[in-house]
Amino acid sequence: MGRPRRPAGSLREQALDTIRGRILDLRYPPGSLLSENQLSEEMGISRTPIREALRELAAGGLVRILPQRGVVVAEPSVRDIVEVYQLREQLECFAARLAAEHLTEADARALAADHAEALAQFAHGNLQEAYEASVRLHARIIALTRNARLARFMAQLGDQVHRFGLMTLRHGRAPQALEEHGRIIDAIVARDGATAEALMRDHLRADRDMAMAALLPTGMDA
Repeated sequence: MGRPRRPAGSLREQALDTIRGRILDLRYPPGSLLSENQLSEEMGISRTPIREALRELAAGGLVRILPQRGVVVAEPSVRDIVEVYQLREQLECFAARLAAEHLTEADARALAADHAEALAQFAHGNLQEAYEASVRLHARIIALTRNARLARFMAQLGDQVHRFGLMTLRHGRAPQALEEHGRIIDAIVARDGATAEALMRDHLRADRDMAMAALLPTGMDA
């Protein structure tokens, strides 16, 4: 008997995860042309799930589908950074305030555990792992709002948020960001929503400024 065929959906998810990861870790840097045929050969799957994955990545802003040229990894612009952080500021500052209102003791322990993991990984020089723990912290704050629509809006920004977050990580912002996370958590645990909101705003604006500083020396168009 031959090998069972995997569902098309799982192949699309496989292609999506692989291509997204290669874009974010710069194996496919901005401006790279992506070939459906080449991707199909590399991953050992048909072009259909590759095409579906590329369309989803285009919707998320990581690639652009250009007529007569194909698919190119999107080059982030100052406008991209400004727009994404404008939305993050509105959504995540509100989320920090709501998180402080809805917090339980179990939630407080989970926030502290996420932050402790990030600090431990950073202390051991594991920047990627520290970043991933910090991403979980932001996601947990969103989840604490108990607002499904807010969570969906944030999910739509997910690829761009991740991309710009990695830009700030690679340019040395991790120590400051971790310190800011600690203060945000303290305010949430103290159930001080106004302070948590203000601290989150300062944190996101500092992230935005670092992402822009990382981008501008490259000479990319705004």
